[in-house]
Amino acid sequence: MSESEDPKPTMLPWVKSRQGIAEIYANRMHATWSVDDVRLRLGQVIDSPDTPNPGADFKGAIEERAAVTFSWRSAKMLRDQLAEMVASYEKLNGDINVGAQLPPSL
Repeated sequence: MSESEDPKPTMLPWVKSRQGIAEIYANRMHATWSVDDVRLRLGQVIDSPDTPNPGADFKGAIEERAAVTFSWRSAKMLRDQLAEMVASYEKLNGDINVGAQLPPSL
């Protein structure tokens, strides 16, 4: 079977969990992997008692919020979906600046 003849995967419906889901905000991630799967630890930058204000001297910490483990197949599908989403966003809004810096504290 050629690549153009590959069958499309069956789309399963999404259903809401009776227990609900956890909503998590993360602005940092750390990836680890094995031969079987990929694990993403998701975290959020928080202030530290030593430097609680943003600026050049800010030395925050990352508070772990969740961890998600994917099969390699799912990781590849996630990569492709994220690439499409970023491309679509940037087409409308311009390039996302991943090198942004904070101004000094006021």
